[in-house]
Amino acid sequence: MKRIIINIIKWLIILSIVVAGMVIYSFKIEPKRLVTKEYELELTSGGESSLRVVQFSDVHLGPNYSLEQLEKLVVKINGLQPDVIAFTGDLMDVPSQFEDRSKISAILGKLSSKYGNYAVWGNHDRGGGGVRFYEDIMNTSGFKLLTNESSTIELENGKIVNIIGLDEAMLGNPDIPKAYSGTSNQGMNLLILHQPDLIEDVGYDNIDVALAGHSHGGQVDVPLIGPIYTPPLAEKYTKGLYELGIHKYLYVNSGIGTTRIPVRFWNPAEISVFNITL
Repeated sequence: MKRIIINIIKWLIILSIVVAGMVIYSFKIEPKRLVTKEYELELTSGGESSLRVVQFSDVHLGPNYSLEQLEKLVVKINGLQPDVIAFTGDLMDVPSQFEDRSKISAILGKLSSKYGNYAVWGNHDRGGGGVRFYEDIMNTSGFKLLTNESSTIELENGKIVNIIGLDEAMLGNPDIPKAYSGTSNQGMNLLILHQPDLIEDVGYDNIDVALAGHSHGGQVDVPLIGPIYTPPLAEKYTKGLYELGIHKYLYVNSGIGTTRIPVRFWNPAEISVFNITL
């Protein structure tokens, strides 16, 4: 009996050490990790053109993500040599409380791409006082902020790419017909939006590639189970690459920062890169 009690105590100690280690890792180590995930997306068989799109999302500048970290992020993105940079929303966690707002544009303005930098609104960009600051910050940073509108780029061989930006849905007003009203019927459709579940309203036929954020991949992703929680409008599409049809793709980025609780597990911050053949 005494031996059984001793073994139980030993296992409880081991379990306590393992749990403590996981907690330390989840709060202190993984939130500071940053990975780059790269994908090859073929839109047409034997396509002759390639477009390299780099996406980042959900920075949540604030107590748990600093401007110094943002500077390192910018350097890393530039090193990926993007043709297009897409930011899919949530720049600051609580914008009215972030005192260094005036310093953001000087950092984001260093991002460089061949065909331009594009952004959409996230719910944190409209909430927390963000509606007073976000548009000016992004415009000053050299981003084209697409609010239910599109922009067209022409590749070197003459192929057209429509970049469509949809407003976020929690505090904004997504208007799909308006967003698509200026697109070319001959072009590839690259949709950027904050909340991934809105893709159901957009319709798969209206996109070739869609890039979203918002979910943070759940922040905590339990092996064999998946994300323990994702917010509204990121409940069906939670993380990673979804093939919606033949040559139709949605990618949900796990984000850069954290919100509410500064924790990540099995789900590091990420930059996503897409080499799109068209």
